[in-house]
Amino acid sequence: MELAMSGEVSSIPSELAAWPGHTGNWGRWPNDRGTLNLLTPEVTRRGLAASTSGQVISCGRPLSLDDVGRSTPGASVEMMTAGDLKIEVQSAKDQMSFRTHGLLNTHIDAISHYGYHNYGFNGAKFSDYVTVENGSRRWDIAGAGPIVTRGIFIDVARKRGVEYFEPGEAVMPEEIADAVELLLPGDAIVIRTGATLKRGTAPDREDDPHYTRDPHEGMFCAGLHPDCVELFGRKDVSVIATDTPNERLPVPRPTLCRSPVHVLALTIYGIHLIHNMNLEQVGEVCATQSRNSFLFMVSPLNVPGATGSLVAPVAVL
Repeated sequence: MELAMSGEVSSIPSELAAWPGHTGNWGRWPNDRGTLNLLTPEVTRRGLAASTSGQVISCGRPLSLDDVGRSTPGASVEMMTAGDLKIEVQSAKDQMSFRTHGLLNTHIDAISHYGYHNYGFNGAKFSDYVTVENGSRRWDIAGAGPIVTRGIFIDVARKRGVEYFEPGEAVMPEEIADAVELLLPGDAIVIRTGATLKRGTAPDREDDPHYTRDPHEGMFCAGLHPDCVELFGRKDVSVIATDTPNERLPVPRPTLCRSPVHVLALTIYGIHLIHNMNLEQVGEVCATQSRNSFLFMVSPLNVPGATGSLVAPVAVL
């Protein structure tokens, strides 16, 4: 079943009937932006109004060259020239390469990053619009554009009375119920677990027979319980942003879906995910000021055909 861009949704594919059993936002919008369609001028003005002190806080982690559970570097930085002292002007030049997706560097997922049983968002066949040769021909990160909205913040670690979640622990729906009630269509939900302070763990890949089959096998990372995504989807959030990979590893039911948070958010609801933020300073300031909202801004790189982008989100309190 390939859905037309007219927005008409036919019956639920049999492959999706068992889980999650619905098609979320399929057919809702006549374009490829998913829930970013909710970012109207009114929503942006609501975000601007959420900034009261003008304090700007960076929410991106420093770029790391190593990543959890990966044998290859997550990024590389090479200095090409440090300047020629024989002339009057010195020009230093470098170049970088990086793997967009991972469990450490701050990045945003495009909707095309994930499919489920070869179905992507809107019911389009995943293999029809994502190929190694041509990249992503729909729902790529270039179509996302800048995000400026109100961020509703919940510090779940502080609420639990801990400094950080241990790897493998999940944010449960009942822990975020109060924040969910504050959400309005187009808001971003921003969740701190303290994962910046306690990174995930991975097995020894040299002896792991499952590595080529499932790169998440044997990993432990803090993240969201999949039921949290359902709550956010029903409240029409535009973005889900956390200091985790969003996926709690190990996942609750791996035989059903190895990445349920990603599938629910990207494939079913069309919600962009922001991973691996640094929310330590935001958490301290929000606790001191007893506040739970701020202006939230993030702008992906404009890379046609890409399934995501490194980002440096900003909170303006």
